[in-house]
Amino acid sequence: MAELEPGHPDELVHTLRNWLREASDPIGSLPTGTDPVEWAVRRFIAWWVAPLRGSIDEIEDCLRQAGEACRAGDAAAAAAEIELARQVLGESLRDHLGLYSWNEP
Repeated sequence: MAELEPGHPDELVHTLRNWLREASDPIGSLPTGTDPVEWAVRRFIAWWVAPLRGSIDEIEDCLRQAGEACRAGDAAAAAAEIELARQVLGESLRDHLGLYSWNEP
């Protein structure tokens, strides 16, 4: 499958497509009154959000520790925590969200 946009959304497309197929599969059934598309989208969102929460928690913790280090006058520790937060943003969040531009290294 060709990429749909800069970055790498293929996994997102594949996962949502699978949830939509499962929602419309005649084998098995959803509870009466359940909208299949809404069911699939809600499952997709839950799958997509879970890893983001962990990364955001990690970034918040790094920034909290950086603030504590600043208040204690420990610039080196503060800088290390800020760098760790930057790495989580650059590696975990960008990767999960597919926010890499086509021309970024």
